[in-house]
Amino acid sequence: MMKLSKQLKSDFNKCELIIKENSKTFYKAFSMLKAKQDRQAIYAIYAYCRVVDDAIDEYKDIDLLNSYESKLMDMIKGDTPTDFIFRSLNEVIKHYYPKAYDFKPYFDLIEGQRQDFLFTQPKTLDDLLKYCYHVAGVVGEMLSYVLAPKSVIGELKLVARNLGEAMQITNILRDIGEDRKRKRIYIPLDVMHQFNYTQKDLELGVVNHGFIEMFEYLANYAHKKYEIALEKLHLFKPDARKPLLLASKMYEEIISTIRSNNYDVYNIRSVVSDERKKEIVLSIYK
Repeated sequence: MMKLSKQLKSDFNKCELIIKENSKTFYKAFSMLKAKQDRQAIYAIYAYCRVVDDAIDEYKDIDLLNSYESKLMDMIKGDTPTDFIFRSLNEVIKHYYPKAYDFKPYFDLIEGQRQDFLFTQPKTLDDLLKYCYHVAGVVGEMLSYVLAPKSVIGELKLVARNLGEAMQITNILRDIGEDRKRKRIYIPLDVMHQFNYTQKDLELGVVNHGFIEMFEYLANYAHKKYEIALEKLHLFKPDARKPLLLASKMYEEIISTIRSNNYDVYNIRSVVSDERKKEIVLSIYK
């Protein structure tokens, strides 16, 4: 990926636009990588994850999801689809990934979206964590090939899983209200029972003592996962450490923002303020 054709330059630029428009947090973090080819690789992987995710989340189109699986299989066979995301991704795979790579995380992401399409409320925390792996942990695994030396990839898969779980649980806590409108409950049934918070409470948007205890139980689980992942930050490439720390801290701050909004996830979408983001950036890059 040292010298790109005009077509591939255009493809990577389109991938960059996707991350820039859909995730300001990740774009802000990873645009700070020193090597342009590392940045482009991140943008291409993100673009793949975004369209796979949107196939179900935005369009609820299982045929569209299946089409991405077909394109992925074609790319693996050497028949790269005429699709800018897969052309970019193919270049990334050739440059960063081992020849015998099995593409399991890429297929697992698609499987995670199939699970979302046939959604049922998770019964246990373990069920939720399996879901988190399929929709978020796999993303960390994909990125690890770009962000870390090849010698530590095996160890970093566990780091990626922890960080993915932490971020996905953060998303779930932030989006309880929005998911309610979509008739979806991602809080495990046994966790709701543990804190005597009922489905009726959730439908009515009740924020009571039980809700706060339930929220804190999952939030503290996420905090521990962030901590476990960041303890291994030294394994990543030197210039990837601060961007990863920044992305993690920005995401974790969402939980603090929800607390400052008195846990009202039903009427307020908690967003980290620009002022707080600047404070986090300064604390990391000073």
